[in-house]
Amino acid sequence: MTETPLRIVVAEDDERLAVLMTSILEDDGRFLVVGHATTGDEAVRLCEERQPDIVLMDIAMPGGDGIGATRAIHARDRGQHVVIYTGSDEYEDVARAQDAGAAGFLHKDALTSPELADALHVLHTNYVRGERD
Repeated sequence: MTETPLRIVVAEDDERLAVLMTSILEDDGRFLVVGHATTGDEAVRLCEERQPDIVLMDIAMPGGDGIGATRAIHARDRGQHVVIYTGSDEYEDVARAQDAGAAGFLHKDALTSPELADALHVLHTNYVRGERD
């Protein structure tokens, strides 16, 4: 594969889920996980340090939740691509994520799916394309 992998920070406080998502993404070949945060505050710090292409952010984490972290990341860099995920089916969560600056939203069930890599690639491609329009 000649394309440079997309750099991802995974923000997930469940270590087993974070390892599984990292494995799915890195095995795909289009992604390189450059950091793993277990709190919202750590996700903000890792974004500043590692400059990822995508942040895959859990909505509910200790130490600053995913909404607050997304808001802080977006305040620093409006072009940062944050994809928030949750197990909730509440529309309010989608609206809060969008208000915070998230560029995408996934249901937590998608995180362990073989289609996770394809979904993130499409979300990122559409997000970048939308910035250029």
